[in-house]
Amino acid sequence: MIWLFAGSSITKLALVAGGVALLAGPLNGNQTWVAGQSRYMPPKAIRLASTANVNRLHRLPNGGVVVDLECWPMTPKAQQRHPVAAYRKAAILAAKRRQWLVGTPATDLVHSVDPAYRGKLYSEFLRLDLAGRIAPFVSVYEIQAQGLERNPARYAWFVRQVAAQVHAGNPRASILAGLSTNPGGHAVSSAVLVRDVVETKGVVNGYEINIPQAGRSCPSCGTARPEVAAQLLRKELG
Repeated sequence: MIWLFAGSSITKLALVAGGVALLAGPLNGNQTWVAGQSRYMPPKAIRLASTANVNRLHRLPNGGVVVDLECWPMTPKAQQRHPVAAYRKAAILAAKRRQWLVGTPATDLVHSVDPAYRGKLYSEFLRLDLAGRIAPFVSVYEIQAQGLERNPARYAWFVRQVAAQVHAGNPRASILAGLSTNPGGHAVSSAVLVRDVVETKGVVNGYEINIPQAGRSCPSCGTARPEVAAQLLRKELG
């Protein structure tokens, strides 16, 4: 099982009870991927670079790169409007630098692709087949389903639907599902996250664990809750 973290999430995890033991024990291996830097990064973990702008790929080192295109200020408007073309360009640039891509396109790209759309976000993301059309250009696809995680049945439904589209577009791609300790600033219990994992473990190759905190990229995220991530990981990793 792959566990993907931002470097900042690793730091937050290390500062809660039991966090250092997790990082020194079951998370200290090549199934732990870390995008960014942290002084607490497990020595055997795989380090990835990260960008929200395809045009910056040439500045990043060889190896894995998380390409996180979202409807936010960090992603150029043209890439938000045409995410499939942006990931196609990313694949071309990455091939020149011996990079492999982890695509994490946000569901809110629906609003950029069709600014007039006012319906249900997740259903429209599926209708547009953005995952299936992006999948050929990435080695790993992360399903950003965090907004549904408080309803495990709905979360599992979306993960399964997107996974099917990814497999249709790129049968060789690995698939991760996103989990958050406080999606959009809303509290969630570790028991709910455990249920999300139970419902989807057979569908994906791993999970991205997001431990957000209010800031530029997520003004409404509120206070970080790394203890929730620690509880989930202890349950899953022993």
